[in-house]
Amino acid sequence: GIRFPPVEDIWPGHGARSPQHSTMGNTCCNPGAEDAEANGMASGAAPPAAKAKVAPARAAPQPRSPAGGSGAAGALDFQMILLDLDQAEQLAYGTAFAAFGSGAESGSVQLDCQPLRDFVAANSACPYEELDVELLRRVGQDGEMKITLAAFIQMLRDNAVAEGKVLERFLGLSSNVETIDSQECRSGLLMFKDELGGPDSVGEGRWEQVFDMEMSDAGAVVSMEAWTGYCKTVARIARVVHVAKA
Repeated sequence: GIRFPPVEDIWPGHGARSPQHSTMGNTCCNPGAEDAEANGMASGAAPPAAKAKVAPARAAPQPRSPAGGSGAAGALDFQMILLDLDQAEQLAYGTAFAAFGSGAESGSVQLDCQPLRDFVAANSACPYEELDVELLRRVGQDGEMKITLAAFIQMLRDNAVAEGKVLERFLGLSSNVETIDSQECRSGLLMFKDELGGPDSVGEGRWEQVFDMEMSDAGAVVSMEAWTGYCKTVARIARVVHVAKA
């Protein structure tokens, strides 16, 4: 048969492993000097340590306002007042109440508390000479001559506007003493806001938003009852906007 020459005669050096192949890498799992150099690592050096994971810092808790809200009056804006008037009053008037001094931190103050009396006189339609009677009406059933935060807020709501002025304005607009035209109602509210007293913190540009929201359910004509409700709500909005500086 045909005999082939040894492989060393055809490709010298390929019949057996060269010294390079026998030493480079030493074993399949431990890199040799050449492998370490190729990987940018000195021979015998330990692999780089894994980076320690740093836990993200926890955000500091937001301080609660004296009124119990998250930011109280400082967090109020005009849109919030329009969307949730009751909550806006709770925040704005609650913040004011917390500054009335002794007892306010527990939710009630004495009827003769001067900051309380001054605030009601400045931010409601209640005449100062009738303030004692109005405060006495709000005293709780426990017999203590104190007014609570809830009673304070309700008093401001009930006295946002003088009902006599509301009726007088309606009779001036109505031709039948029962209803007024919807457009006349809007014009009447625009005039009525000037009778609230104090600075106009709402501003001309925002009054249209107030009237749009309040009269969204109005029909072609408006009853005396509906007119009264509109006037009270408009007055409440104007007063809380002023107190909250929204």
